[in-house]
Amino acid sequence: MGKRTVFPDEQLISLPNKRLKLEDNTLFKTDVSLVQSSEDLRKLLGFQQNATSALRQNIQTFKGFLDSILYGDESVNRPANLSILLEYLRSTLPGAGATSSVPLADIIQTWSFAAQTNHDGLLSAVPAVLALLLKTISTSIDFRECGVQLCHALLQKEQIRLFDRGLTANKSKERLISPCLRLLNEITSFDGGSSARKVYQQRDVTFKRLDIFLSIGNQPLSSMKGDKMKTSVRSIALQYVLSNLRFQDQGTKGDILSQPKLIRAIFHSISEDPREMIFNVLDSLKKSVILDSSLKRKYKSMLLSEWTLSQIVHLYDYQEAVRTEDGNVSVAEVAHGFLLFVCTTIDCGVLVEQNDWYPPGTEISTKARDSDHPLLDIEKSDTRDKYSSRVPVRNTTLAAFMQGLRPWANSYHKTLALAILNTAPELVADYFFKKKTFSFEPKLSATWIGYSAFLFSSVQLPLPNTQYEWPPPVSIVLESILPQPLNQKILTRCINQRAEIASFFAVRLLIVAFQKFEKLLSLWTARREERWTKAGLHLLAGFCQRCPELKHVIAASRSISEDHTMLREALLRLIAMYYKITPQLALNEKFDISSMLVYALEQTRQTQKGTLDHSMHFLELDHLLEIARRSPEMSWWHKPESIRLSPFTTVLRLHITRTGTKGDTIRSLLRSLIREHSILQHETLILSLNALVVSLRELEDWKASDALYSFLDNCILRLVRKPVHYLGELEKITKTVSAGTVGQNTKSSISLLFVVIMEQWSFLSEACSKAEFANATEWLTRYFEYSAYIGENVTMLRTIKSWVSGFSSIDSHEYDPEGAGCKFFPTALPKGIQQSLKEDDTCIPKDDKTGSHVSDQAPVAKSEVVLLHLKPPDEPEDHSGLGRWTNKPVLDALEDGAVGDLVLCLSSKYEEIRKQALISIRVLASKLEASGYLEWQQLHLLLEEVMESAKYIIATKQFPSVAGVIATRAVMVLNDPLHFMYPKVNKFLNKSPSWDVAKLPSYWVDKVFLHPPADDDTHQREVQWVVDTLIGGLRTAQDMELYRRCNIFERFLSFAASPTLTSNMLEKILHLFYRCSFVEGSSTLITRCGLLSWLQARLTYGGPHQALMEVLAQRVYETCDKNRISEWSDGYIARAVESITT
Repeated sequence: MGKRTVFPDEQLISLPNKRLKLEDNTLFKTDVSLVQSSEDLRKLLGFQQNATSALRQNIQTFKGFLDSILYGDESVNRPANLSILLEYLRSTLPGAGATSSVPLADIIQTWSFAAQTNHDGLLSAVPAVLALLLKTISTSIDFRECGVQLCHALLQKEQIRLFDRGLTANKSKERLISPCLRLLNEITSFDGGSSARKVYQQRDVTFKRLDIFLSIGNQPLSSMKGDKMKTSVRSIALQYVLSNLRFQDQGTKGDILSQPKLIRAIFHSISEDPREMIFNVLDSLKKSVILDSSLKRKYKSMLLSEWTLSQIVHLYDYQEAVRTEDGNVSVAEVAHGFLLFVCTTIDCGVLVEQNDWYPPGTEISTKARDSDHPLLDIEKSDTRDKYSSRVPVRNTTLAAFMQGLRPWANSYHKTLALAILNTAPELVADYFFKKKTFSFEPKLSATWIGYSAFLFSSVQLPLPNTQYEWPPPVSIVLESILPQPLNQKILTRCINQRAEIASFFAVRLLIVAFQKFEKLLSLWTARREERWTKAGLHLLAGFCQRCPELKHVIAASRSISEDHTMLREALLRLIAMYYKITPQLALNEKFDISSMLVYALEQTRQTQKGTLDHSMHFLELDHLLEIARRSPEMSWWHKPESIRLSPFTTVLRLHITRTGTKGDTIRSLLRSLIREHSILQHETLILSLNALVVSLRELEDWKASDALYSFLDNCILRLVRKPVHYLGELEKITKTVSAGTVGQNTKSSISLLFVVIMEQWSFLSEACSKAEFANATEWLTRYFEYSAYIGENVTMLRTIKSWVSGFSSIDSHEYDPEGAGCKFFPTALPKGIQQSLKEDDTCIPKDDKTGSHVSDQAPVAKSEVVLLHLKPPDEPEDHSGLGRWTNKPVLDALEDGAVGDLVLCLSSKYEEIRKQALISIRVLASKLEASGYLEWQQLHLLLEEVMESAKYIIATKQFPSVAGVIATRAVMVLNDPLHFMYPKVNKFLNKSPSWDVAKLPSYWVDKVFLHPPADDDTHQREVQWVVDTLIGGLRTAQDMELYRRCNIFERFLSFAASPTLTSNMLEKILHLFYRCSFVEGSSTLITRCGLLSWLQARLTYGGPHQALMEVLAQRVYETCDKNRISEWSDGYIARAVESITT
């Protein structure tokens, strides 16, 4: 049968007769108006043994009275009520007319009566109202004496038994436990904790079952009513514990923290506490325990164990009952900030001091003998394998804690793990050695992507300090560069994945790892010690074993589609790093990128500047050029049928049309290829490449045609394929010109490219239109002019020009350059073109035309070609070097030359500027010491020595320019530990606390000429560094006199006779002598050094730079004291100069 229908009226029928349990607030009503004086309170709270209900009613009335004071309105009877309460309390104090020996004797007697009669209502109400009383009077200084006496009375033996009665109740009777805990909390915190010590002295009762009370759970969040919920026993117990940790002394705190049950109970259910309680717990523990410097570390460690940290991590998943308002932090954010602080701060009891990559037992001690060091046998397999699978660590707590984090699934976990690894690098290897449950096998899941992001960030962590005597174990270091999950097999699979995101993650990881590895390897190599070199080789071997083979990366780059621009750019960047950092891996593969390079060059040339595609193409081009520079498989001179120009000419065209973008990289590449294949001469002061580039640049009324570039490409390819043939042709031309021009100079060099152009010119007219041929002829005219200007042999150029112009092809197109007003060799070129020829990568101004529009200017002497480069710079009027370094960080000022400009201000001709510079250097030295820069000690020593050397000189005269230049260049050397002059500069700094500036030039010449270099292959570079320094330091007549006294010029004239002298070094020496002509040194060079006789001998002997020697002889004679020289030499010098220059 079915259920009986329940009618609405039947729902009102009450349950069977059973007396309802009424709440206290419904049974007892309070009437605060009954209390009008202290006498009323005395009557109200008087003990009545036979009126239990009346006692409860009176207690409730007193509670309402206290509530009106504590929570009532300031303007409504509160001051009067306070006065009544104060008068009443004073009247109950012993000795104030009261008959009892304790304050509030009636209330305490009521509490004792309740305990004797087991009256739970009174047992709950009395301690509750006493706690409320202490809370009410704790905010007023007038009640201090009453409150202190009350606290002491409550802690007496008789009252402690009452506490024991409530605290030993069954844990289900929360109404008996909570008031006692509240009262103890108020006693502990009253008057700044004056009674806290007495509370702990009664710990047998006051701390009894505290761990049990902390384990009583909170009310579930789902049962909350509105924004409030009933305060649980756990919350009250937590407040009590936190108050003790706040107000107790260090010894008591240590005793409390030494109770593992209590600590475990605090954090066991913390994720179920209300958010305000969680905030309070974490904040109180941080302020009262963690930041307490007087508390021993072991007690902090007992609190922040691995289990405790794990429980706090669970707060990351805390479910907020209501949505967090804007501006309010969440529980997860507070917990994260707390964990970040305690896990990365050394004094918090968790983090232990460690030596980065050096495990326990390998501490570096400078006093230990080399034979006793545990890392001595770095080549032995047992030493290398000792830390290949596990590594001991000092931070065992953090090591265990990190294994429970899930950085791939939670951003807070990831940030915390990275912060710990950054602070304690020793944990990196330990973490990845133990984390074997997760593999990096490519799976397109959220977990795999999260783990990839974590690995990427861990590889990006900065390098720790390695300034120790011995290198760290290689296996530990390798885990910080390429962790074990990133082995060769898995990385290869990731790169070969069809999914772009998997490949992109793997490639980006490898790029970051290569960058970190390169930086670390350079630091180790800079140590220049055998043990560090061996460690670097082992690290390189281990790194190569984990990297995928280059052929897989190349295959991925070839298979990628054009739409995936970011992945293609990343792959090319990675390939370039293979060639740059690990050439032993790259050279095992044959990779000809000729077609890729030409395609990238064409795309770069065709895309519009400023667009995203343009930027991406230039990034790819930069990587391709880096690969091309280092790859032996690159075919610069191979031109497949599918492309119009060879890779070399395509690069040259890009350099011409896109001036200023990647100009240094492309120009350096072009110069090396041209020099290697002798396409252009390289003996003139100005590079012949400048003449070719400037002649091909676009003007307002002219632009190089495709036919011209094809013709030029054909000439270059022919020259590279048959260089011997064209060298023979050049020799024939030289003999012909020499036979027909007796008395004229035919020793100057000429570019071999002109010979090929002369041979192929006749074929150009047959293969192109009149307009294209006219375009090429105008270019050739300009190219002849610029080549003559930079110093190529004018006679031979004129001869080749006449032969080229004599071809019938030119006449057939009715192009008459002479009739058009074009002169192949004008007396002068426009200043804009001159500047473009002398400088690298500068555009011709639009108001300057070609050589066919030459203005009528006075003839330009040959010496003007080098005047721009070798004339000493003038002292700046604004002296910006004094303050330029202050506008940027110290490290940036060191790198961009701002510090060098400041040091050079010591050589100013104004005394005020010199004094300001000395003061600024002193300020800079102090900032450098506080900057934390690794190389600050050497740089600080350099600045101190400069100040010590200059402080007595600048008061009367200028600081020698050569000393300032040496200091400036030494700054750049000390910034780069790999610099070839790094050892000698450091020895110089350790030589003396101040410099003997009168012997500086001779010191450096002796150290470089007469002492072996730091490395076997750096002698020539050291000599060049000294010559450049001496050229830069020769700025005044006083500097010239200093050089003369040090016999610098005689030393270099002797050095120039060395059979190992290179062409570039001879050019530098000639530049030094040329610089002397600007500082009144020409007469000295002639009379004391015999420079002109030396030049005559060099010119007779033959060799490179003869044109420069002629210019030097002419310049020295023009700037000397001719009357004195003529009288001294009886006219011989004038005749010698005439014979040299004619």
